[in-house]
Amino acid sequence: MTTTPNLLIDHIAANQAQKEVTANSAFDALDKALCQQTTIALSDANLTLTDAQVIGNLTLKFTGTLTAARTITIPAHAKLLIVENATTGGYSLSLSTPSGTATTLAYNERRLLYGDGSDLKTIATAGLSTPYDVGGSFSGKPTDSIVLLRYPLPRAVRFMAGMTGSQGVAVTAATAAASFVISKNGSQFASMTFAASAITATFSASTSTDFAAGDILTVIAPATADDTLANIGFALAGIRL
Repeated sequence: MTTTPNLLIDHIAANQAQKEVTANSAFDALDKALCQQTTIALSDANLTLTDAQVIGNLTLKFTGTLTAARTITIPAHAKLLIVENATTGGYSLSLSTPSGTATTLAYNERRLLYGDGSDLKTIATAGLSTPYDVGGSFSGKPTDSIVLLRYPLPRAVRFMAGMTGSQGVAVTAATAAASFVISKNGSQFASMTFAASAITATFSASTSTDFAAGDILTVIAPATADDTLANIGFALAGIRL
């Protein structure tokens, strides 16, 4: 039996008995391709979708907890698709056909894509989280355990695992590694570390952390101050909830 070229819906054959069966199946397939959403739970691994998942749905909503960015391979078909990154963990998804150019679907982002039969093209983007960054600076050399920042959040904000996007700089490099404590209401959830001889910081956080309006964000210098690290500036990258 022959099919339509893109959605692969069965044609009605000449002199076919019970044509209504094939016709009704075709109507259902078209309805799903134009209207239906499917939720795909990722197992913290890359995934190759099936033809049925892509052809038989308009919207693909990806869920699951990720510990790294993952790749989604989408079969090459001429079709509109709405894709949504509803995973947790704050990581992006890289979407592409087997031979096409990858498009990055950021955490909490939704896109309208058009598959032209070989590649995916972005038509529109929506739902990208609004950034909410908190910055501070300190002139001179921080003393033991001094509070560089005490900031009451005026609205709900999330800081992602790894403190993705955060930046820290110093004018004078550290003599030895110096780690600053980043806390929510007095409990550490992340750190900002200047390695020996470094003037840029690295950040760590094992999980994402949500702040409600009124929660207090603090950045505290090491208990034993470094001898040379001085004139620090930092920006902590968050997103509004």
